[in-house]
Amino acid sequence: MNKITFLSNYKLQSIIKRRWHMEFPKLDPVKRSREFNTYDASIRSRVVFEYLFKSKTHRWIDEHIIGLNPIESRGYQAMGILHHIGLKDKHKGIFEGYNIKEAINRLRGQANDFQMVIESLEQFDSNGVQQRSLETTIEIDIDAEQSEEEEYHKDGASTYYYGKRYERNPYNRAKAIEIHGLNCAVCGFNFEKVYGERGKDFIEIHHIEPLSTVREEVIINPATDLVPVCSNCHRMIHRRKDKVLNIDQLREKMRR
Repeated sequence: MNKITFLSNYKLQSIIKRRWHMEFPKLDPVKRSREFNTYDASIRSRVVFEYLFKSKTHRWIDEHIIGLNPIESRGYQAMGILHHIGLKDKHKGIFEGYNIKEAINRLRGQANDFQMVIESLEQFDSNGVQQRSLETTIEIDIDAEQSEEEEYHKDGASTYYYGKRYERNPYNRAKAIEIHGLNCAVCGFNFEKVYGERGKDFIEIHHIEPLSTVREEVIINPATDLVPVCSNCHRMIHRRKDKVLNIDQLREKMRR
């Protein structure tokens, strides 16, 4: 074994040793629970994961996980969730380089009560590889949509920009698909049935409320605020800026 190999192995052993003996800082929970109770367990689990494993900021989490404008929300929703659990700055990114099961084992092996953190990580892990694969596919689709539209949010309609923000949030789209499926809510079109593997897991997501009413960031409920539609129906819904159709109106036009 040469000197370089010996030093590399020694460094690796040191890293492993530090990780094995790493103490997770004690939680410092706050009583305020409004933000924690506002969101379901699947969102809370992703908030915890992104904070502990990816060192994401409160504002980043508000935008990419919860679906809010970070300029408006200022990260307070993510902060409220994390602070109620007891996760503060000292915990941020502490599990970078760990996998979830390894992190859970580390928490279970310590003296303090980290049950809320463990439950959040177990919830995230229980979503499974298939769900995370869907989210990766969705992020690729969203990037493709944005690449087709140069400065899509500068077309004289800030409300349309807000609508796109909701529809193009990876969590919102994944949750809407999980709830409503992949068939168009207007005509029933399914991309995979027509295009095979090329169309698997693809559908566009429409914001149900007229975009003229969406002038500020609100909390989106994918079950009631978003609906899957095919590209044709989505285009027909938005064809006239001064007269955006709802799902029932477009269905009626098809029946006629």
